Amino acid sequence: MKTHTTTGIIATYNQQDFIREAVVSLAVQVDEIIVVNDASTDGTRAALDELQISNLRVLHNETQCGVSATYNRAVTAATSDLLLIQGGDDRSLPGRAARQIDALNDPDVSLAYSLPTVIDSAGMELPDSLASEFHAGRELIDPLTFLFFHANYICAPAAAVRRADYLRHGGFPGGLDLLQDYALWLRLAADGRFAVIDEPVVEYRKHGKNLSREYSGLDSVKHRRLDAEQEFIRTRFLTSASSATMDRLARYARLDLGRFTALTASEKIALIQLSHRDRLMVRHGVSFLFGIAGEPDSAVRFARLGLTRDDLSRLAVQADHNNLGDVSRALGVQQAINRITAS
Repeated sequence: MKTHTTTGIIATYNQQDFIREAVVSLAVQVDEIIVVNDASTDGTRAALDELQISNLRVLHNETQCGVSATYNRAVTAATSDLLLIQGGDDRSLPGRAARQIDALNDPDVSLAYSLPTVIDSAGMELPDSLASEFHAGRELIDPLTFLFFHANYICAPAAAVRRADYLRHGGFPGGLDLLQDYALWLRLAADGRFAVIDEPVVEYRKHGKNLSREYSGLDSVKHRRLDAEQEFIRTRFLTSASSATMDRLARYARLDLGRFTALTASEKIALIQLSHRDRLMVRHGVSFLFGIAGEPDSAVRFARLGLTRDDLSRLAVQADHNNLGDVSRALGVQQAINRITAS
């Protein structure tokens, strides 16, 4: 069995209250630990500089670069072949590295992760229901299809990957504030299997400063940013996906594979988009259909897709460009409340 070397990577920003125990929890399990401080304005830098840990390397960004660039800097500096990812406010549990090394000994495994134990700012355990987003895909046969058609369910601070894979896929893409890990998970899911560790390997801290998991109200700037990032990631993933990956997505969407394999790349992308539950994706597919509707051979093109021109109106309604369906449902709920109140 191959002997792996391990690097713990931590990106931190203004986490002075948590960074010491975060570093200590991981440093004792790995060959080296690299922490990049993203120009914190609190006492994080001082806390890191005070740590006397032999395998710790601390790098400081002089200007704030964002979470993606900060993690990418840590990975570039790493010298080991396996990366254990953690946040600057989380804590790795004993035995984490050993379990994830064992999982990644299988060359078919591209990512090893677990469900997290959720803790609060004081380190007290919280109910799993407060991190329900991480439980959605646990029993899935194919993580790729759930990630693409539904949502990101991987807790990044509980993940371990090969450094070579991280770099080959470009790491965490810049410009994404909330879902930089989601973009990488999709590519890793197309590469190989995800191994689920039976026991939690990390304590994931829920508090008011979390980067991507705290939202206020049904509508917020973060919710809208999240939707926009998801749409961007999925669209970019489709444009670079291999034929085998596209076939996996088509099979999950219950498309006619015989017809699908004969399509052009742009036609395949449009059909996958039209099959998606996210209306932003459907809208891209509808735009593609409008493009071919005006062509002289539009009837032939629609037939190649298994559609007719009449399907365009149906799919445009499904795309709900003005979100009128949401408005109608909200009005219906309000009317029902008014009737109950009146009675």
